[in-house]
Amino acid sequence: ALAGGQEVAVQDEPLVASGSIEAVEVAVVSEMGGQIVALSAGEGDTVTAGQTLVQLDTRTLEAQAAQARAAVAAAEASLANVRAGTHPAQILAAEAALAQAVAQHSAAETALQDVQAILANPQDLDAQVARARTEANLAAGAIEQAQAGIAAAEAKRDQYRAQGTMEEKWMYAVHDYQVQAAREGLAAAQAQKEGADRTLAALEALRDNPLALVSQVHQAEGQVAMAAAGVAVAEARLLELQAGPRPEEVAVAEAKVTQARAALRAVETQMAKMALTAPLGGVVTSRSAHEGEAALAGTTLLTVADLDEVKLTIYVPEDELDRVYIGQEVEVRVDSFPGRSFPGTVSSIAQQAEFTPKNVQTEKERVNMVFAVRVRLPNPGHLLKPGMPADATLATPSPNPSPERGGGYDPLPAE
Repeated sequence: ALAGGQEVAVQDEPLVASGSIEAVEVAVVSEMGGQIVALSAGEGDTVTAGQTLVQLDTRTLEAQAAQARAAVAAAEASLANVRAGTHPAQILAAEAALAQAVAQHSAAETALQDVQAILANPQDLDAQVARARTEANLAAGAIEQAQAGIAAAEAKRDQYRAQGTMEEKWMYAVHDYQVQAAREGLAAAQAQKEGADRTLAALEALRDNPLALVSQVHQAEGQVAMAAAGVAVAEARLLELQAGPRPEEVAVAEAKVTQARAALRAVETQMAKMALTAPLGGVVTSRSAHEGEAALAGTTLLTVADLDEVKLTIYVPEDELDRVYIGQEVEVRVDSFPGRSFPGTVSSIAQQAEFTPKNVQTEKERVNMVFAVRVRLPNPGHLLKPGMPADATLATPSPNPSPERGGGYDPLPAE
């Protein structure tokens, strides 16, 4: 044939090249370690994207999640209390504490004034000793009267039998109550006598040892100072409660809530990683784990391949590259299905030449440089599997030049 005054040879012999079937394969890798409690897919099973394939034991994480949720609830409750401000009962308690502190300060000042008055007027101490001795004697007399009252009440009570007529029982109970009341009166009189004796002894010690009186003044002054400090603390506490929560207190409570929620999210994220799902829809091509085994973090447990469409990479010698173009029809045969061909099309042609891979055998004598050609193969029945050796026969191209042949090649996409 002549074209532009030149003879063009038409190559009728089809171009045949070999390669291996490839597919998009994604490994299902365990990010977390743990025991495998469920494994729902095996080699050859068809799975859908997002389907749970492997379930790891989550009992430990569930316990941690329960603790984290409790911590969140506690932090949120604390924040709510801070934002709500002071409860009226707290203010009442602070007011009562302030009143008590003021009363203690007043009592301390009175005690100091009394000691100072005694130190300034020693003669008053003799009068106080006399009064204290009189009160002690009166208390002793009260004890004697109480003892006599007990004896009289017991005598009247004993006139009636504990077991008898209803009237006798009633009278016995009445006088027994009077006996108990008399005994309580004796106990009160004895307590009063002990207090009077202590007061008398203290006053006599001060009278006999004037230096102790000076020490008493210093102690009383210290008590006044301590009581004044207590009043200041109680007043500050009351003002703090009345003012409500400070901004920094609210900020600290909010930070604790944020921290607790972050800890819960971290545990929940870990729990989600214990369920391994299919990254894409396809067929499980390999499985290296079984139920009951311990999976280590970073271990590949399954491999899923998209077999709906597979690809074949063939290598064409440089001197025959003009016979290949994008969209060219290809017939592919594999040894597993003799006599049957699978249609495909050329999807990409490498832009740079390379040495023929050692694992690829072409029918023609090997040459130094080849171009990689990618063939796309629909595979609805999933008959073609990754790794199958295949022979591709490319349809005889048209003798007319094509802009998609020769130097205008699309790059092969990255694997």
